[in-house]
Amino acid sequence: MITIGVPIYNQNQKFFRECLDSIKNQTYKDFECIILDDGSDKKEEVEKITKEFGFKYIYQENQGVGAARQALVDNASKETEFIAFLSSDDIWDKKFLETMIKISKQQPGKILYSTYYIINENDEIVRKADIPGFYDHEDFCVVCFDLAYENNMFVNFSTTFFPKEVFEKVQFNKELKFGEDLDFLLKSMKHFKYFLVPEYLLKYRAVDNLTSRIRHKISENNEKIIKEVREYWEKNEKR
Repeated sequence: MITIGVPIYNQNQKFFRECLDSIKNQTYKDFECIILDDGSDKKEEVEKITKEFGFKYIYQENQGVGAARQALVDNASKETEFIAFLSSDDIWDKKFLETMIKISKQQPGKILYSTYYIINENDEIVRKADIPGFYDHEDFCVVCFDLAYENNMFVNFSTTFFPKEVFEKVQFNKELKFGEDLDFLLKSMKHFKYFLVPEYLLKYRAVDNLTSRIRHKISENNEKIIKEVREYWEKNEKR
């Protein structure tokens, strides 16, 4: 079984419905989908839409996306073998799960991620994401740290596909209101290899979202994340 986790906070209803449609229409059907409402103002509307699609709804007072992602992990079914996250305004290709399950059998124990399209508010493809080529794991780690210093990352968490055991080693930082994906990426690659699936399996929506509203805070936040991750790596080197 796969657990799909969708954190949501005050999302555009049209985008949210399109997100859930892309989950409902997956060709691979052995999954559960959990919507984690992180304190949306219109809680009733989010819950109503979620139940229309037959998915599980969980509400928590606003704590930030780090806590929301970890709550999704904590509420996954005991039968779950893989966990995938989809942002509430992004859209999966209908064969996302089918493709990831197939590749996971060829690349056991690895964290998968894919290439993706970037779309606007009208669902129009603006461009293809610029994903670096294939790396061995050591080079992958170097590139990820280099990009982090530039306030960037190329692994889109709406394309990631995690074996459940990853979360036995690493958890999301509940204190982080943003940048939790960068923190998790840099920590998890200490223990697990990432593998690029070179297929465009996601439409990532680039609109006026959280990132644009907190852009001035990103550098300071990322510097703190990188410092703590470096300490995390050093600590785990000794084990």
